[in-house]
Amino acid sequence: MSDVIVFTGAVSFPITLDPSVWIFDDRKINLRTYRGEAEWEDDSQADYLKGTGAQWDKELREGAALPSERRSLLEVRKALEGDYGMRLAPFIENAKPLPEATHVVIHCRNGESHKLPIEKAKRAILQFAKDGKPIRENGPVYLYLPETWLSGGEPIHSIASLEFVKSE
Repeated sequence: MSDVIVFTGAVSFPITLDPSVWIFDDRKINLRTYRGEAEWEDDSQADYLKGTGAQWDKELREGAALPSERRSLLEVRKALEGDYGMRLAPFIENAKPLPEATHVVIHCRNGESHKLPIEKAKRAILQFAKDGKPIRENGPVYLYLPETWLSGGEPIHSIASLEFVKSE
């Protein structure tokens, strides 16, 4: 089983995703507390403002300096215990689908494929960790739409590639 997912087809930049490096990414979503898309949009704005304000206050007190990359042991331990996902939208935007691309075909290693409009695919969440561990069985990620996650539905799994295509 490959631990990477490739973006192919009608994109400006074919990219490769490696979910094994996402555990310490600040964009990850804690799926145990996830309540839907509206929450994510509200929280991301609030987090941005809170972080910007904290950095401003720190620079006023201590002067400007490079941000620290150190994480507390508690943060590291907490990251290694949860269920986490990443939104697919930033990766789709980085690949820059060509104007003629309208859909994403999700190719799975078991031979199945699933076709989604690009706008719907942008809403997807890629679960990459369960109980703090990378997803190995049927992994490296599970793809959920927000409503599928919230209803406890089955994910799309065993994903090998995402192909951007023009719908016929």
